[in-house]
Amino acid sequence: MDSCSVINVVHAGALELICSLPEIEWWLPPMVVNECGTSCAGSILEAHESGQLHFCNDDQVNSEHYVDLLLTHSLGEGETECMAIALGADFAICCDDRRARRVAVALIGDDRVFGTIRVLRWCVEAQLIACGQAKTLLTQMRARGGYLPDMAQEFFCSGED
Repeated sequence: MDSCSVINVVHAGALELICSLPEIEWWLPPMVVNECGTSCAGSILEAHESGQLHFCNDDQVNSEHYVDLLLTHSLGEGETECMAIALGADFAICCDDRRARRVAVALIGDDRVFGTIRVLRWCVEAQLIACGQAKTLLTQMRARGGYLPDMAQEFFCSGED
């Protein structure tokens, strides 16, 4: 998960929610943890200590891939680090930066790249929250500065809630 996604989720108070999605393990690379800063530190540490969120090790980052991607695409360090890890392992990337997501899709494929909005929809599909709650969380993310499109409630589910 890149830093934009983590920040958006933490600002909406939804980190514990998304970490409870079945069959998904959430991993944060070192640069992402650093980029999230103090505003997210408590939530990240709490999720890590409870076993809901994992930290990648520095040795999981292929430094050659990282530098090459950083120079080639001029993306943020956290997004670049996520891509470098995904290139060398079977990781997907949750990314809320549109340009970074396009680069990631080209590098690792569309089936391994998604954003926070899709994660909220998965929470509805997993019956962890109702459709209206997903829309409310998205609204909170946007109100706290998240550059996310405003999706209709129907995106999260059809005709429910």
